[in-house]
Amino acid sequence: MSLRLRSLAYGMLGSMADAEDALQEAQLRLHQTNPKPDSEEAFLYRVVSNLCVDKLRKNKVQRKYYKGPWLPEPVSSSDIDVVELAQELSMGFLVLLESLAPTERVVYVLREAFDFSFAEIASVLDMSVANARQHAYRGRVRIKKIQYPTQMSMHEQKQRLEQLVAQVAAGNIEGVVALISDNAVAYTDGGGVVSAAIRPVHGSHRIAQVTVFLAQQNMHEASDDGAFEFSFQKLNHTWALVVSQHGVVHSCAFIEGADGQIERIYVVRNPAITS
Repeated sequence: MSLRLRSLAYGMLGSMADAEDALQEAQLRLHQTNPKPDSEEAFLYRVVSNLCVDKLRKNKVQRKYYKGPWLPEPVSSSDIDVVELAQELSMGFLVLLESLAPTERVVYVLREAFDFSFAEIASVLDMSVANARQHAYRGRVRIKKIQYPTQMSMHEQKQRLEQLVAQVAAGNIEGVVALISDNAVAYTDGGGVVSAAIRPVHGSHRIAQVTVFLAQQNMHEASDDGAFEFSFQKLNHTWALVVSQHGVVHSCAFIEGADGQIERIYVVRNPAITS
């Protein structure tokens, strides 16, 4: 299975586990199809895309009862095609895609990230070219309404992330505030299982207070369960703080920003760890 097709499914669903399920189902259908299609690649793109639309529709229903923000599943940069799709598979961009309706999201990913023509999209999703254009237009309009921070360079992003971790670890609220934009937003996702902020946290002072408090609380809990281990790793083609305990990932934190200040913080906690 091509890395590009895996990246497509992940970009549509924001979950590598769901993406792998879609890929395996597509391969099974290809194996069961007789006679074989003229183009196996075109067949797989068609089946995967439609499976993703179905899965996204189910997710929309399930997440009506989900408490708190939903964030994409972080993945190693080696698992996705980061050479061409660095921004399109970033944490922030995948969060933006959550604002789109299922068909809009798939059309948007096919068009903007994978450069499919409208004729190709129409063929893949069994719709008219006019409908493909309309879905793409609606997706672009929705995306433009949401302010998306300019990406820091990889070097600056890691530097700011390290500074943020140091200030939080020191319990220095004012030090954290100095690194964060006044209009910053922090999102925390515990998978609906572990403790996390139910609503996004806005503003530099409030984010600093909440972040320092949660860090101190977690460190206190770790004193009984075992010390945390911290490392910086490349996930979704960006630097992330990975927090582990007993060799198991506890949480991952990402930042985005511009002009030297952090504008978005994303914290994904491992739902397999109960609180």
